[in-house]
Amino acid sequence: MTSSMTHLRSAALFLALGTGLAVLPGCPLLDVEADVPEVCLTYPNLQIQTPAIDSANKNFVFDDLSKVHDLLKQEASLEFVRAELRVTSGLDNLQFIEAVKVTVASNDPGTTLPPLTMYQCDGDCAPDGNRLELAAEQAANAVDYLRQDSIQVDLDFRGHIPAATWTMDIDVCMKGHAGYTVSP
Repeated sequence: MTSSMTHLRSAALFLALGTGLAVLPGCPLLDVEADVPEVCLTYPNLQIQTPAIDSANKNFVFDDLSKVHDLLKQEASLEFVRAELRVTSGLDNLQFIEAVKVTVASNDPGTTLPPLTMYQCDGDCAPDGNRLELAAEQAANAVDYLRQDSIQVDLDFRGHIPAATWTMDIDVCMKGHAGYTVSP
């Protein structure tokens, strides 16, 4: 995970400051709620090596969710909102993509959480040069998945995938609300 958690840290700092104000004399109750602007888990430099094929699958794991866990302690609600794929080397563009499906799941083999197909396009994919943005198909609560120690993301591609070795960055983005209440 990279520095794309800046907004998440800002929301947590805001809530921590509010908590500090709550213990001042004369403050009988503090109820702080803040919008959490879009925050993204970024997986950088995912390497893909393929012969010329019509479909490919690649998966990866976000295994450090500690900063997200800090926010979830503050009564947060987060929803998956979009994913973005960006080629960083080896290819000029993603025009070959005809379909893509992005599934999010717990990486814990003993979990009862079902995999969620959060983002997909099929025949209506619209790559913009070296990037492809996919909006979430439905509002889905991300909290149960983010409370896990790690989450796995599966990417399924269809199209005329060129024979190449290439890398891309992937963002899985969420937004929501966080709140904190202190009573005397």
